[in-house]
This record gives sequence, C-alpha cells and structure tokens, in this order.
Amino acid sequence: MCSELLGQRDILRPWNEDCAFTVAEIDAKWTVLEPLRVAILDHRFAAVAGRWPTIIDVILSRMALRARCLAVHLAVTRLTRVDVRVLVMLWFLAERWGRVTREGVVVPLRLTHQVLANLTGAQRPSVTTALGELGKGGLVARRPDGTWLLHGEVPEDLRRVSMVPERSVSAASST
Repeated sequence: MCSELLGQRDILRPWNEDCAFTVAEIDAKWTVLEPLRVAILDHRFAAVAGRWPTIIDVILSRMALRARCLAVHLAVTRLTRVDVRVLVMLWFLAERWGRVTREGVVVPLRLTHQVLANLTGAQRPSVTTALGELGKGGLVARRPDGTWLLHGEVPEDLRRVSMVPERSVSAASST
C-alpha cells in the first residue's frame, strides 16, 4: 500500500489513475481529510482551454510538480530510519503548505500517526515511536488542534536526500 497526499492546486485525473498496467492490478481508494472544492477539467474544459495557452501551461506545470512530489515520496520511503522518514516528510509537507510562525513552522494538516505511516511506508507503531523520539529531541510537536509544529531549520543532512536511485552495475556490464 502507498499513499499520496494532495492539496490545494494539485491536479489529478481519477479516470486515468488506473491506466493500462497489466503487471499488477491497481486499486485506488480516496480519503478526504479536510473539506475541499474541486474543479472538473474534462473534455469540455479542454475544448475551450486551448484558446488560452497560459492556462494549459499552468496545468502542465502543476502536473509536473505532482510527478516531482511523487519522486520525493518514493525517496522518503527508501530511507532506512523511520524517524528520518517522518521528519523528512513533515518538512516536505511544510515546504508545500506550511507557514512560519514565532514558534516554528506550522504544518497545517491534521495528520494521524496512521496517515504519516502510509505516507512514509512505515508501520503505525514505528511512526508513533519515531514521533516520540522527535518530540523528545525538540524537533516536532503536535499542536492542540492536531496540526504539527516543526522547530528550527531543515537539518542539512535532510537537504541531501537523493531522489535518484544509485545505479547498479551488473557483473556482465563491467567486463
């Protein structure tokens, strides 16, 4: 199972989300965490949007952003330590939707330990333990309203998380 968190200005096409993969059957489930508004950009929209190329450019940019965000999610799930996964994911979410306050950076999302586990590819008990350690270290705090507060700056070692998997060289190609 894997999860993706979508927010304001993200674009998806649910009628294309299960497109043509024959290796594995994909079963999508949608859960809405907060009230939302959607705009349906279907074939009728496409027929008239061509008159304004800037609109198409914005849509393509947002679709590219979504692909980049999925790459970050994949990179996070490959990190070994769960506490680092959770911290990187929270800082990534802060970069997308957070706001700086006097106390730190607020991630204005009411994310349960289970949702964080789904986002980081971890088990919920491991995320709970990791959040406890991060809290004791003064890096993360849960606010009374269920949102998250990050303290300090993005740690430098987290900035170096690579989204490009290392290339492996097979024995056949090295001869």
